[in-house]
Amino acid sequence: MGRLMYSYADKYMVSAAVRSDASSRLAKGHQWHTYPAVSLGWNLHNEPFMEGAKGWLDELKFRAGYGETSNQSINPYQTLGSLGTRPYNFGDAYSTGYYVSTLPNSELGWEYSNTWNFGLDFGFLSGRISGSIEYYSQNTHDILLNLNLPSTAGVGSYTANIGNTRNRGVEFSINGTIIDSADWKWDAGINIYANRNKLVSLASGQEEDRGNRWFVGMPINCLYDYEYDGLWQKGEEELMKILEPGAQPGDIKVKYHGEYKDGKPVRAIDDNDMVPINADPKFLGGFNTRLQYKNVDLTILGNFQAGGILISSLHGNSGYLNMLSGRRGQIDVDYWTESNTDARYPRPGGLQSNDNPKYGSTLSYFNGSFLKINTITLGYNFDRMGVVRRLGIDKLRIYATAQNPFVFFSDFHRESGLDPEPNARGNEHQAVTSFLPRQKVIGTNTPNTRNYLIGINLTF
Repeated sequence: MGRLMYSYADKYMVSAAVRSDASSRLAKGHQWHTYPAVSLGWNLHNEPFMEGAKGWLDELKFRAGYGETSNQSINPYQTLGSLGTRPYNFGDAYSTGYYVSTLPNSELGWEYSNTWNFGLDFGFLSGRISGSIEYYSQNTHDILLNLNLPSTAGVGSYTANIGNTRNRGVEFSINGTIIDSADWKWDAGINIYANRNKLVSLASGQEEDRGNRWFVGMPINCLYDYEYDGLWQKGEEELMKILEPGAQPGDIKVKYHGEYKDGKPVRAIDDNDMVPINADPKFLGGFNTRLQYKNVDLTILGNFQAGGILISSLHGNSGYLNMLSGRRGQIDVDYWTESNTDARYPRPGGLQSNDNPKYGSTLSYFNGSFLKINTITLGYNFDRMGVVRRLGIDKLRIYATAQNPFVFFSDFHRESGLDPEPNARGNEHQAVTSFLPRQKVIGTNTPNTRNYLIGINLTF
């Protein structure tokens, strides 16, 4: 690798680098990758024509960059394939057969990304206000993932370069000192960011791969499921006979995406009614504020999310917590009865898929929006007290902290009382492994808890 950096008059900056890597984990002929990077900076506030802004402008810097990075994060020997053993069901006890357990891939190569980044840093009023605006566009090529195969292939999956994705996003942050006097000081800051991800192409040339839940034009980690459309009600029996034979009022209804004839559906609900669903939020962010009056200080930290889908393994299929079968203790939900027909959850013991309500996976999805206070800290400093100094104490502060005290605007929190931030991946839970292996979920492990702390900081 090599790198060159140059700066002129603290106004113009350039950095250029090139690097080559090789990995023995990848296939012969695909083990090397070379990638460059270059970045440019312009301190506009140092230009002579900005002299008139010196009284109020502290910083104004434009940045632009382009770079490539590579990834070979796969297990060793994924290119070679392997055999497994099985005892024969005839012959003596030592008769053993061999079968292909892992397919070889002689074309497995690097996953690499190229990224454009543009930024603006600014500062005003002698440091009272500062912040930045960023825009980026990242294209990832030859993504390394396990490719699931049809059961007729005889092998479940193999590691491959499956396709290309694109990430585009914008980030904004601003921090400021709102009040700064002898007795009062108030600092605050906020950051907001949004990201849009989509699968640009598949290596197979197809527009979709339903078995792996990959769809060109959708996020690579999109959901693929039926769409919840409420519950069947009395008076809908004629439509119920067509779309869901065997269903009764109180069972889950999902959206039909087929054709109509004479205003009526032409078939029953089937796999063709499953659709890709974008679960990504519109934007996310965080905020902080610190207010100080003489020796008293108050600090508040929080974060928020707008839109997206929160996935709860507690409420979906195979979780053994929301089966509504009446055979075991379950979570408390608002389920359908003849006197409670506007419920969200189906009637107990209704139409089943194995031990779960049919289409029960659709009950996992909640609006992902929330506003959360992560930490509130109230403290008092005794540093200015003469008696503290005479005792040889340099710093004495008493504080109380509440962690995760409040959640607002969250459908999931209103229903369950739990924290709306995901605490696991789908492949960590049997409840969602089959259809949500890569998504963040609310799992059955320990959720975020509310804590209260009282402490003393002492330095002498």
